[in-house]
Amino acid sequence: MFGFGKNLFKSAKRVANQNTLEAIIAGSMLVAAADGEIERKELEKLEALIAANESLSAFKRAEINKIVTRYAGLLEADFFVGRQKMLKEIADVSDNTEVAETVFLVMLAVAKSDGEIEPAEVKVLLDIGRRLGVDAREYGVAA
Repeated sequence: MFGFGKNLFKSAKRVANQNTLEAIIAGSMLVAAADGEIERKELEKLEALIAANESLSAFKRAEINKIVTRYAGLLEADFFVGRQKMLKEIADVSDNTEVAETVFLVMLAVAKSDGEIEPAEVKVLLDIGRRLGVDAREYGVAA
């Protein structure tokens, strides 16, 4: 019985971490695509931040790249359909303040990774921050 409970706990933790991973990637892809181009620097920053996040360390690079590629493909195929999918992933973590803040901070770092935050990126940061219950102004992001 104890083994079953332990496996159930590990499974639940994996699902929670999967939701966090998906939300981080979704938000980051939205902010990266906001100016019309997902830049290599933005993807590198996203990869580095995921690798540094202890709760996401169980995810292999190939698994992360698969999600990034899938989301980039969705945005390229139809931005609005891709955006809706990504907003659903972000909404999945909006009730967890700590995860919501992490998603926002990774998005902010991705937006800054090329040296400046474009007006279109600011708009996405403000929108996602509002959806997550994060006050973007506390992090220097204002309209």
